[in-house]
Amino acid sequence: MCDATDHLSCSHGSTCPSLHQTLDEVDFERGLWSAALMGNDTRVAFLIKQHPQRINDTDRYGYTALHYAARNNRLRTCQILLQSGADLYARTRSDGATAAHRAAFSGCLGVLEELLKHGGEKLATFTDNEGRSCLHSAYRGRQDEVISWLITNYPQLTTMPDRTGCLPQDLVPS
Repeated sequence: MCDATDHLSCSHGSTCPSLHQTLDEVDFERGLWSAALMGNDTRVAFLIKQHPQRINDTDRYGYTALHYAARNNRLRTCQILLQSGADLYARTRSDGATAAHRAAFSGCLGVLEELLKHGGEKLATFTDNEGRSCLHSAYRGRQDEVISWLITNYPQLTTMPDRTGCLPQDLVPS
C-alpha cells in the first residue's frame, strides 16, 4: 500500500473506479452530442451559439448531434440542428448511416418526416455502405408506420435493391 499522503507518486488503483471517465466520455457529456441525445434544447442552442463551427463534429463512432437526436425521437432538437446547418448527409463510421437511416430504424416518424422535408428524395434514396435506403432501415427495425409512410411518399424505394440484391421488404428479421 502507498504511504504517500498526496498519492501523486503512488501506483495503486483507485478505491472508486466508477468515478473515472475517459476523455471521450467527458467530451461526449460536455458536448453537443449528449445535449442532443437528451433533447436538452436550451443547451443545444447555447452550444451552437458558442461554437457554431462544431455543429457537425462527430464522436469516435462518426455520429453527429443530428444522429443522436434523430434516433432518440427528439424532433425539436432536430429542428434546431437543421436550422443551424446540421449536415443531413453525415455518415456514421461503422455502416455509413445518416440520421434519416437511424430515425427510420428507430421508428421516429415525425423526425424522419422533418429530415426528409429538408433533404427530399435525394435523402430518401441516399444509401448507407450496404446500399440500403431509409426503407431498408425501417424494415430492419420492423417499423410498420414508417414503412407505410415511406412507401406512400417515396414508392421508388420499394424497387431499390441493396448491394447484395435485397429489396427493402426482403430484410424483415425472422
